[in-house]
Amino acid sequence: SINWAARLMTMVDIGKLSYAFSSRKPLLWETGSLRHFLAELFHPREPDQGHVRLEKSFNARNLGRLAGVEVEWTSDLSSHLSLRDDDTRLFVFHHATFLENVNSDIFPPGFCEETLQTIALLCPSSDPDTRKWYRKQQPAHNLDSRVMSCRKLRADDRRIENFHYWRERLCILKQVFDEAEPSTLSQWWYDRRKGPQWYTFWVAVAVLILTVFFGVIQSIEGALQVYKAYHPS
Repeated sequence: SINWAARLMTMVDIGKLSYAFSSRKPLLWETGSLRHFLAELFHPREPDQGHVRLEKSFNARNLGRLAGVEVEWTSDLSSHLSLRDDDTRLFVFHHATFLENVNSDIFPPGFCEETLQTIALLCPSSDPDTRKWYRKQQPAHNLDSRVMSCRKLRADDRRIENFHYWRERLCILKQVFDEAEPSTLSQWWYDRRKGPQWYTFWVAVAVLILTVFFGVIQSIEGALQVYKAYHPS
């Protein structure tokens, strides 16, 4: 059908998907050209007055480690950077090869390049830990190896003002990342964004461990003294 052809051309789940269940409203292309449909779907967002910093720690690996947001790789471009399940699951489009080679004329101007920038933002090839994390997931999910070849973003490239099509979703994702509080010991260990809070927590843990340790030692010593009192050598 024409919807199948459009899906193959754009990697967007257009029309009703009879083979899968989705809680999302179907993307129906009923009138106009495919280019016009995509322009309506991926339209630039108006700039806001707020300032959002996309620092280097803001990446897919840290979203899971620090904020408990699980990355789910998707082949549906329209789901890219969307959050589901009470902001605990993030969809990331990983087909960098498609974005580099597709006929970009059917997409809005600069859209494919900006999408590649968001992939480079979340999966920075310059970060050894992210490269290792990505390669571990690659076989199980059949991920595009070109993701780790996306160009390195400079400090200016990471400004939210440079993102027009994905700005709103990036701002929401960044807010989830910034507002996340550690809830597990591993998150407390890795999340060092709030230095004083991190040190205070681990000092308290150390004091608790030492208190328990010395309490156990004193209990053992007391038990030995009682034993010796009743069983003198």
